[in-house]
Amino acid sequence: MVKGLINEFKNIRVLPSGYQVSMVREGTEFSRHFAGHSKQSLKLASEYRDMLLDTLPSKRRQEIPPRILRACGFERPVVGVHRNLDRQYYSISFRDPKTRKFRMKSFTWGPKTPELKAYQAAVRFRRQLVGPAQKKKK
Repeated sequence: MVKGLINEFKNIRVLPSGYQVSMVREGTEFSRHFAGHSKQSLKLASEYRDMLLDTLPSKRRQEIPPRILRACGFERPVVGVHRNLDRQYYSISFRDPKTRKFRMKSFTWGPKTPELKAYQAAVRFRRQLVGPAQKKKK
């Protein structure tokens, strides 16, 4: 039940006056307010949000290839794992628990290491840091 609520309210803020849909792409904010807390205003806000998600470009600069996601059994990319196609690596940024400094760890691919293995290693490392947030397809 909680998962459904989280998905339902993604990019939708609940304000005292109603619902606000808000998202930013390439520095431009797209926002609209829907007055009231009725089912109708939530439906309109959800439809507007869905329309924006369908028409606006992805917020990821370099998408994880669908073949990699399918091979891992994921429907969506793991949050926090970023792809750099030019330099052929996946990276994770994190705060070192001991020193409290920001760090980045990268996982390269190339002739000796397939891209799939680099992505899987990055996901494993990310999960060690924050725990399993991504679920596999059933």
